[in-house]
Amino acid sequence: MRMKIALCDDDARALPVISGAARSAFSAKGVDPDIREFSSGRELLTALETTHFQLLLLDIEMPGIDGITLGKKLRAMGDDTKIVYVSEAESRVFEAFQVQPLGFVRKSNFLNDITAVVELYLKISSTEDSGGYLELSVRSGIVSVKSSTVRYIEGSRNYQLLYMEGRQEPVEVKMTMEKLEQMTEPCGYIRVHKGFLVNYLFIHRVTATEITLTDGTVIPIGRSKAGEVKAKYLALIGG
Repeated sequence: MRMKIALCDDDARALPVISGAARSAFSAKGVDPDIREFSSGRELLTALETTHFQLLLLDIEMPGIDGITLGKKLRAMGDDTKIVYVSEAESRVFEAFQVQPLGFVRKSNFLNDITAVVELYLKISSTEDSGGYLELSVRSGIVSVKSSTVRYIEGSRNYQLLYMEGRQEPVEVKMTMEKLEQMTEPCGYIRVHKGFLVNYLFIHRVTATEITLTDGTVIPIGRSKAGEVKAKYLALIGG
């Protein structure tokens, strides 16, 4: 079992120590963790634009964007990634409840606390659906994207453009539209035109010639696809 974990702490000396202990705790439970280290909340926020982590290990007190502020930003964006706070700032524990963290790990008692948190995480994750993410090829490699955050995909020669919630610029995906159509169909995406795939969650109105999304974007429907598009959309919304 392979899982991605983000560790964020502004203390450069603490990062490798915490990372190593967390890796050992997960490995003891048969989990192979891929732990990425970040030294600031802003750096982690940037990484979260293109990478999905199953678990975030956050220091509470950091300069700039601290762990609680970072957690609040994620929750405000609808991101429900599990968060564990790693800190000695016990005075801010109640403040952190607003983020609904999975747990707290004291740096002074890290080995014991992290073992309990790992057991809790694995118990919870085993009962939840682990699907809903798309593994996509981009210029830098492979990224995991939550399917429900993609509004639509536009064809652009060798690279297709992914338009996502919370991002002004599209993400370039190095995959064919045919491959993307096959991959996204189970997630409720509809091929409305040879150059467009649309996530039905963001459809506001469907006519014979075009689709209007909830943000006002208008996308054309292929001449031969009008009936098919309408039928698929009605089936997805239970109409």
